[in-house]
Amino acid sequence: MVSDFGFQVQTKMYYGIGCSRNLPAFLSERGFSNIAFLVDEGVKKNSNYYFEIRNIAEKSVKNLHIQTIRGTEEPDYDYLDEVVGRIRDLGDVDVLVGIGGGSCLDITKAVSVLKTNKGKGIEYRGFDKIQNPGVPVIAMPTTAGTGSEVTINAVFIDKKEKKKLGINGRYMNAAYAILDAEWTLSCPQSVAVSAGMDAMTHALESFICNKANSITKIFSKEAFKLLYHALPSLIDDSGNKEKRQQLLLGSYLAGIALFNSGSGIAGALSYPIGVHFNVPHGIGGGIFIADVVEFNVNKKYQGFAELFDMIKPFSKLSIEEKSESFLLLFRCLTEKLGVPKYLDTWGITKENIRDVVKLMLPLQAAFGQNPVPFSADIDAFEMIKRHTRQ
Repeated sequence: MVSDFGFQVQTKMYYGIGCSRNLPAFLSERGFSNIAFLVDEGVKKNSNYYFEIRNIAEKSVKNLHIQTIRGTEEPDYDYLDEVVGRIRDLGDVDVLVGIGGGSCLDITKAVSVLKTNKGKGIEYRGFDKIQNPGVPVIAMPTTAGTGSEVTINAVFIDKKEKKKLGINGRYMNAAYAILDAEWTLSCPQSVAVSAGMDAMTHALESFICNKANSITKIFSKEAFKLLYHALPSLIDDSGNKEKRQQLLLGSYLAGIALFNSGSGIAGALSYPIGVHFNVPHGIGGGIFIADVVEFNVNKKYQGFAELFDMIKPFSKLSIEEKSESFLLLFRCLTEKLGVPKYLDTWGITKENIRDVVKLMLPLQAAFGQNPVPFSADIDAFEMIKRHTRQ
């Protein structure tokens, strides 16, 4: 854990079941009058709550523009430029409201800065390349997972180079986040689980990574506790709004921890298999995160004992026993959620595993965030091999 660090949160968050119904007053109080909704097409098609909020807004907002965002796990820079062109054509839009999952919110944040910075999106790939503040963004997540509503990142695929590297850093945060469980109720179970495992991956890897600090660990631990206790409701009690609200908060806190510290093995592994094999990002991390826990426990890393205390606070087990028990509990959680065990669904098999591992070699710096050494050529090979069976 580092002792010399900085910390930032730039997004103002509003929290509560049904709080999106206050959106017109929220906009009016801040002087916004020319508003563009960027709405995930799945939300627009399947969410009755979207139509309720849109109707409320249409009755009180003078200029309201609706832009549909293609539902996609992995948006690319070409599609980003397409959406940017649509928003630039609208003229003096003074606020963007992103309504959707992580990809939709990433697009909304990137459109915000490309509205005020000339050129194509890929010209700003990397860190801190944005020169001018963007149009304010109100992020309304409809899944509890990516944390995009609070992070300073927006992830896109470069189709030419077949790499996933986003626009990150300065001015890439949403100005406001509205966490409202009503949005998440129309989310299909498989998507909700994928998003939830994405948030859990953020919570765990930001907790154990070498750049974690005393502040980020507070956020990671609280995020983990919320997610661990609320995720089973996606299977047992999918209409439970209180649990959905807890998942949103857990995702939000995990996002804060992530961009103020760092990620790790599971998050890194999910990137190339998402680009090359279309493995959904949350599932990609979810498949490997229990293996990451096991790898570290087997290497005598003891940090998970602290997380075990978050769910079993009065245990008298030793630190080693807590770490091993944590692994068992976490494996049980992923099994309950039905996280896939094998990658053959997406075309990753024993026959092409060597080619898949080659994609991992440039990720050694990310693997270096793990608290014990992890190699791209040996350890990543063994971890991926566990999830191939053909």
